[in-house]
Amino acid sequence: MDLKRLFPILLIIFTNILGAGVIIPILPLYAQGTFQGSVIQITLLSSAFFGAQFLAAPVLGRLSDRYGRRPLLIISQLGTVVAFMLFIFAIPLGQKIDALNFALPVSGGMLILFAGRILDGITGGNITIAQAYISDITPEDHRAHGLGLLQGAIGAGFIFGPAFGGILSNYGQVMPFIGATVITAITLLLTLFTLKESLTEEERSDNRHGNGVQRIPWKNILALLLVLVIGFIGSLAFSSMPSTFSLFADHVIFTNPQFPERVKFYIGLMFAFNGSMQVLTQLVLIRPLVGRFGERTLLLIGQAAIALAFLGLASSSNAIIATFLFAPYAFGFGVSEPSMQSLVTRFGQRQARGYLLGLYQSARSLALIVGPILAGYVYQNISPRSVFDLAAVVIGVAFVAGLALKRMEIVPITAEANPS
Repeated sequence: MDLKRLFPILLIIFTNILGAGVIIPILPLYAQGTFQGSVIQITLLSSAFFGAQFLAAPVLGRLSDRYGRRPLLIISQLGTVVAFMLFIFAIPLGQKIDALNFALPVSGGMLILFAGRILDGITGGNITIAQAYISDITPEDHRAHGLGLLQGAIGAGFIFGPAFGGILSNYGQVMPFIGATVITAITLLLTLFTLKESLTEEERSDNRHGNGVQRIPWKNILALLLVLVIGFIGSLAFSSMPSTFSLFADHVIFTNPQFPERVKFYIGLMFAFNGSMQVLTQLVLIRPLVGRFGERTLLLIGQAAIALAFLGLASSSNAIIATFLFAPYAFGFGVSEPSMQSLVTRFGQRQARGYLLGLYQSARSLALIVGPILAGYVYQNISPRSVFDLAAVVIGVAFVAGLALKRMEIVPITAEANPS
């Protein structure tokens, strides 16, 4: 595995997630405190992003197969920069919309936040394209490790991004969004000046003219569908964390804080700990674990760890305990996601990996549309703790599907394979 070729894409994704990580713990509280968004409206912000991504991810993946990873990554990053700028100007733009006296179900400011999330979702192929890029430049036996390093870069972004966002929030409510915009603009410059295309002109031409059409052996179709189902179910459970945890921490864990003005900062640190555990998992653990257990067994181990973390959070009221429960959560996500992504790339030829990974991201995005809505409903109408109880049950269903996947044969894709 050529680490020199990996470094630019890992740096780009780290910087990209650093910018996104700045706003993740801040946006729900910003929507609630500034624009009087309800819990359902706030969780719908996540659904809007992933709804747009559900529609766009396979298209972006296929376009990256045809025209290259680099140009599509640039377009994706431009969309994110514009989306973050909408967050910066949400207050004045929202006031102008409110002044028109339209009968809207949300305030003008919330409408601008929704517009930003939808735009970011439509162009949000950053991670999918990066996964395809790494799949292009890594051999099959090192692919899970390469994708694990990508997840490590994502985790590193989440170490510093939320903490940085919490610090910036002390200087004004829009400062985190300004910081995120600047960081994402730097990511765009890194892509323009450091990233080389991973697909040859011949491969791109073949895809544009239909010579690189995806072929999947019949025996693999059921296994591919099962992988997509596992990705959907697992993401359904996963979505409860980013969509409600900031509210859960604010309402349940920090009910009587000694320093109320520091709650956002503390929540940012909790997300940063999650990121640090992901980095540890993917830089140190995933390579020997894949070699020892294989991708499908490691998927099961990861799902069990995530279920344990959700059950612990459902009964926790202590900030330190809740923070340490991010360790099994980060470990589980850190080993299961690269394993799933690596499995997906085994179902088709090299030229179609962007499309396959786009399908997988689309399955995840579909869950991330429904998941935040379900989590918001349970949070508001049952109890905040019930969100994580339900998530543990859902990840248990994914575990059972993972057991079925472990027993299935996956036919290697070779020139001699009999395609469908």
